[in-house]
Amino acid sequence: MINLVVATGSNPYISQLSAWSLAGWSAVALYDCNSKPALDLGIPRRPIGQRILRNRNRALAAALLRLHSMVDPVLGGQSRAIMAAAIPKGRFQLEPSCNGSTSSWDTPECVGIKAAEETYKWMQAAGWNYDGARSRQYNKSPFTDYTGLTPKNTPWDLKYPCSWQPLHETDGRGKVWIQSHLVPYAPNVSTFFVGEEDASRPLDFWKCDNATVYKEQVDEVIATSAALDDRMKMIAETFGPQPFTLQTMLKLRDAKKWALLDLMAFGLVNVIQIDLQISVILRNKIKYSSVRPASAVRYLYGTKNITAYARGVGKATYPAKDWLPYVGTYNEGEFPSGAVCWCTVLNEWITAWQGGDDKHNPPISWTYGKGCSLREPFTWPTKDTTFSASSAKEFIALCKDARVWGGSHFRVAVEAGQQACTGVVANVWDRIKALYPRLGGKKC
Repeated sequence: MINLVVATGSNPYISQLSAWSLAGWSAVALYDCNSKPALDLGIPRRPIGQRILRNRNRALAAALLRLHSMVDPVLGGQSRAIMAAAIPKGRFQLEPSCNGSTSSWDTPECVGIKAAEETYKWMQAAGWNYDGARSRQYNKSPFTDYTGLTPKNTPWDLKYPCSWQPLHETDGRGKVWIQSHLVPYAPNVSTFFVGEEDASRPLDFWKCDNATVYKEQVDEVIATSAALDDRMKMIAETFGPQPFTLQTMLKLRDAKKWALLDLMAFGLVNVIQIDLQISVILRNKIKYSSVRPASAVRYLYGTKNITAYARGVGKATYPAKDWLPYVGTYNEGEFPSGAVCWCTVLNEWITAWQGGDDKHNPPISWTYGKGCSLREPFTWPTKDTTFSASSAKEFIALCKDARVWGGSHFRVAVEAGQQACTGVVANVWDRIKALYPRLGGKKC
């Protein structure tokens, strides 16, 4: 997932996760006795006879299909083709008649389409540059920068050793490119749930200009790189910002036997996570524009030999200038860790969802078969590997270690990522309960 995000540059994935969640929840909420859409759709709550799973599924599918079509016509076309081929005739309307009349809302697809359209309007107004119009009038390209953000360092020279350097990337098959910033206009984007006080939390930058501190941070990354084993590698592969959140949601759905409405309500956590990524996380990442380990290791040791992980080999001794982190490096400044923010929010959300219980019962676990690594397929892990978290504390600790073990973050950044996002869920929880009153104990 990190490789995909890095490869796409200023990417739709970040915004789309929020949009999918908003549109999806809004599409199904009216098919419940007291749930409320996240956005005002201007549609009456659906009658009791319409509140069935099939209608919720149709509304949800229509919302996502329309959102795909508006934001990414290529993806929309592919999604439409899949729907057309997979669904028996008459079970889903690809071309519903949605004229805004009272009777049109009896068609679930029309409810879903309205949810998608209102979500699109909100995301555009929030500053996401869905259509590229904020960048230019002609030859527009979606999601492109409109701030003119320019890194201090070039991809070829780390003149400023504390500052972010766009990296040369490769897919390992001959394609090579240079990173562009993930979401350079993030400070201009409005949040949906998160208030300005949480969005603007101040963070103190680490003493990067202190040579001793700089070396300590770099040396920890190198040491853990050299120590990588099956378990550490699989943990590092798992805990980037995604897909562990979506994986965890599906694991919880299976364990807790959630209905569709529960799953879509739980999915609103994605909106809070994206709110924090484009506010407190990316505001600070852009403010400090801090160096990544991939650049710092090469800068500090250059042609000197280090002992560290070598792809496809394991531990080896070679010049530091040739070092690569085990996982991909996001195309943005290093401090604070966005991934650890994701972990923190997810686990505080689960705790709130469980009425304050921070234990994971059953434990949330991951198992990788022998040779099933995405980074080194058929080679690692050398045996079936399982790890788990039985509490929020354990889950967050795994996430923090993973980002250092994978070589994507320094230890100071993962601590700052947790600090930046701790307590935010509690501050928005009343708004969430208002949308899904069952969380407060209200029943139909």
